[in-house]
Amino acid sequence: MDQPFAMRARWVAVCIGCSSVVLGNEASFAWNDFGHMEVARVAYRQLKPTARKRAIELLKRNPRYPNWILGTKTAERERVAFMRAATWADSIKQDPDYKDTGDEQHMPMADQNLGYSDKLRHKYWHFVDQPFSPDGTPLVQAPAPNAATQVATFLSTLTSTVDDDLKSYDLAWLLHLVGDLHQPLHCVSRFDHNDPAGDRGGNNVKITGNHHPVPCDDPRFCPFDPPDELHAFWDDATGASYAIAEVETAVRALPTADRQATGKIDPAEWLKEGLDLAQRSVYIGPIGVGDGPFTIDAKYQDDATALAKQRIALAGARLASMLEDAFAKEAKAKAPK
Repeated sequence: MDQPFAMRARWVAVCIGCSSVVLGNEASFAWNDFGHMEVARVAYRQLKPTARKRAIELLKRNPRYPNWILGTKTAERERVAFMRAATWADSIKQDPDYKDTGDEQHMPMADQNLGYSDKLRHKYWHFVDQPFSPDGTPLVQAPAPNAATQVATFLSTLTSTVDDDLKSYDLAWLLHLVGDLHQPLHCVSRFDHNDPAGDRGGNNVKITGNHHPVPCDDPRFCPFDPPDELHAFWDDATGASYAIAEVETAVRALPTADRQATGKIDPAEWLKEGLDLAQRSVYIGPIGVGDGPFTIDAKYQDDATALAKQRIALAGARLASMLEDAFAKEAKAKAPK
């Protein structure tokens, strides 16, 4: 198990935050490992055999592949690897072999696509800070590159004839970012009198109350306490574990994604959904304007859990559709003329 890097990213971020200033929404971890593996499991179940085979062929080039399948039965390795690959883009945030370089989103290397030789963490690839304000605070538009621009880049790579090592890197990112863009707080930043520079996707908003604890059956990966900020609350909405069995159980209980919505594989559509959901279902009572703390009640918790399950199911179905389309285009591009 890739234990040092699979540990709860939020715990590490707390320690890092003591000695550094985090700008933008870069501390965010959309869903957690559990949620990202749910998205991947839904997609894997819906992929046709040819697309599954191609995806695994690429993922085997990831340096973490041996860790993903460690201790796994041979018949289960491909499925497990696909699921755990969806957590890789978060795991490198704690990997000492990777680094941040200050305000790198505004540097020339921000949108580079080099493959596994690239040792930047690219935290800003995980979100799009679409701005909105409930009190007329001036807005700052979301900078690029971001999650939406990178999804387009990675899809373009998968459909081309470039080297498979680069495609492997891009596929691992894509498995993760599709999930990110279905977490509403990875699509927004709220600007108000308390946060004139934006609330970083709810990371600044503190919460409290007797909300029931995050579902988690594996004590090694459970949070120490209930989430105390809004973004983490939504990340943890469906569970918190790195154990495959618990993910499988959770996926069986997910709702079926709407067939019409599944066909919408344009990230621009997902961003519109995220902005709407954030305003209609996230920043609502008991969450008020400002940074709180706000007391979460049972209704908010239950509604958030239900919405999170819907978004995860939809993300997985869309990921499958996106990969089917990409690999079909790749095969056509590689076919003899």
